[in-house]
Amino acid sequence: MSGELITLDGQAQYGTLLMGTGTPYRIAPGGLRGWDDLPALDSADVPRPSADGYWPGTIYAAERVIETDLNLYVPDPSLYPAAMTALRAATAPTVEQPLVIRMGGQLLQCSVRCTGRVGGADGYALGADRVSLKWTGSDPRRYSVTASSATTNPPATGAGITWPVTWPLTWPAATSGGTIFVTNGGDWSTPVTISISGPLTTPAVYRLDTGDVIELTVTLTASDVAVIDTLAGTVSINGAVNNSLLTDRSAPIASFLMPPGSTGLAIRAAVMNSSASMTAVWRSAYL
Repeated sequence: MSGELITLDGQAQYGTLLMGTGTPYRIAPGGLRGWDDLPALDSADVPRPSADGYWPGTIYAAERVIETDLNLYVPDPSLYPAAMTALRAATAPTVEQPLVIRMGGQLLQCSVRCTGRVGGADGYALGADRVSLKWTGSDPRRYSVTASSATTNPPATGAGITWPVTWPLTWPAATSGGTIFVTNGGDWSTPVTISISGPLTTPAVYRLDTGDVIELTVTLTASDVAVIDTLAGTVSINGAVNNSLLTDRSAPIASFLMPPGSTGLAIRAAVMNSSASMTAVWRSAYL
């Protein structure tokens, strides 16, 4: 789990680097900016052609930029080179990885790269220095550290009525199952990864709140797995991306985000099998 080294409020972890209280990399007072701030927003507002103001459009969040000022301190100046070497290695601008910060007992993570580092030169003599770091996350959401998941099988249907009938009638059980509920405890829409295991023919996932559907023109065998990744906007079969499997009535994958609260997802298919399954994995998201 990300942030497993964090034990106190005000600590932060990036990869294996732990910063904050009890470490050589202490976050300076007021030295964390951009974490609880709104990121830059892209607005689709359009000017009213013959009136004051704008027609309100959709708002999307841009990348998140986080700045951190660290007071780097070691009790023995001879330990400073090793501490600085570890900091440089941890903050090399490579692939994104989770930056986890604990505030008020709550752990949240944002996938970022270190895109700026400014350090002094006095630390080698004094064992103390000020280092400023800049982090950039292409996805501005901050997520819960622990992922949630839910699984269901396709709905089971009743056996029907056997003719000729006798009174009083005993009605068979109604269709049951086939629905899971994604609970987003955050304040911003969150992506979800949906895995569908066969056997199924033309599987479809419905959003119960909007009626939107993602439907695939494919016959899944018992060994096949289709994965719908709403953050990446992709459909894959057994690991191979193939968005051409989407039917014409499918909603854009990137629009299949789960709003705050509980959202129902239902699995249906042209030909169903009780041994098939659908699993959704998600994290609560905060902006």
